[in-house]
Amino acid sequence: MSKMLLVKYGELALKGKNKKIFVNRVINNTKNVLKEETFKIIKEWNRFIIKFKDDETALNAIPKVRNIFGLSSISIVDECKSNKGDISKLALAHVENLLSKSDHKTFRITVKRAWKKFPMESPELACEIGGDVLDKFPHLKVDLKNPEFTVFIEILEGFSMVYTEKFPCLRGLPVGTSGKVGLFLSGGIDSPVAGYLAQKRGCYLNCIYFHSPPHTSEKAKQKVIKLAEKLNKYQGKIRLFVVNFTETQITFKKNTKEEYFVVLGRRMMMRIANELAKEYKFKAFITGENLGQVASQTLENLDCVNSIAKVPVLRPLITYDKDETIEIAHKIDTFETSILPYDDCCTLFLPPNPNTKAKKKYLEIEEKKVNIEEIVKKAVDTVEIIDL
Repeated sequence: MSKMLLVKYGELALKGKNKKIFVNRVINNTKNVLKEETFKIIKEWNRFIIKFKDDETALNAIPKVRNIFGLSSISIVDECKSNKGDISKLALAHVENLLSKSDHKTFRITVKRAWKKFPMESPELACEIGGDVLDKFPHLKVDLKNPEFTVFIEILEGFSMVYTEKFPCLRGLPVGTSGKVGLFLSGGIDSPVAGYLAQKRGCYLNCIYFHSPPHTSEKAKQKVIKLAEKLNKYQGKIRLFVVNFTETQITFKKNTKEEYFVVLGRRMMMRIANELAKEYKFKAFITGENLGQVASQTLENLDCVNSIAKVPVLRPLITYDKDETIEIAHKIDTFETSILPYDDCCTLFLPPNPNTKAKKKYLEIEEKKVNIEEIVKKAVDTVEIIDL
């Protein structure tokens, strides 16, 4: 009897003719996560099975597989031959093991008969196995609606599987199915959460960080690298583009009206990101912006920034309450890093009264006071690339 992992898809099961693309991607992502282990993957309808060389390896793989988007659940299953006797024996062993650790009193048996040549239909086998359980553990009672535990049995042609637990996974779409995107990663609470939510919808992240030394410290940069590493556990490889933004900010500080400084800075970030998107084939930008949260995030100012973008700008947190964002940040273990007291470039040179309803025509007047193309070119030419 050897342990395996039974992995079930989430919404991938609902896909139509392109379902194969999503399934192949999630299986490839699984192989990448488990690349240091010895294993075999068996595809089944709306699920796949991972066989390992030993039980310890299978158990250790569970936390890694649970971080793969596109999966709904994972179970530790035991294998036996596809006959009633062996299935019953294994089911009884599972029940005995469960009762040794709990005082459960109600149960149900759920059978899925994928191999239709099995001589008993699913309800019939469930009744037979349930009877065997009651014979051995007479204090138990059957409860088909709200059982304290369920014994799951899945019958395949070559073998059958028995298990009693389903560990929830992240669901969503496999990372990579929606293409490459550029995440504006600032180092605050919001942007890592936005990146995580984009990954959940199949986006493969590349992070863009605007750094302003010496006004922002090396510790601020290392903080962003650490946040990128935390997001990396959901996709295996991640690239961080570090943009030197000091000269851009100083130039605009000296030559443009103070009230427009924030929005002008965002527009410059977007211009620089456009060049990166063009070279590295990003299909969209992801930001942690939230409607009305700060001066740059009013509808008018967001529109002024959007007008510069050459690809769609996605804002997963646009309607989120701050507490909702913080809750996710705790869940994905980025909150404590995000609140480290190292300033990012967005907090530098902030005017006391930023314009919250900027108009493009006035911003364009200010932008004519500096050499936009030269500033963008220099920033792009000096980008530092960090592969994690």
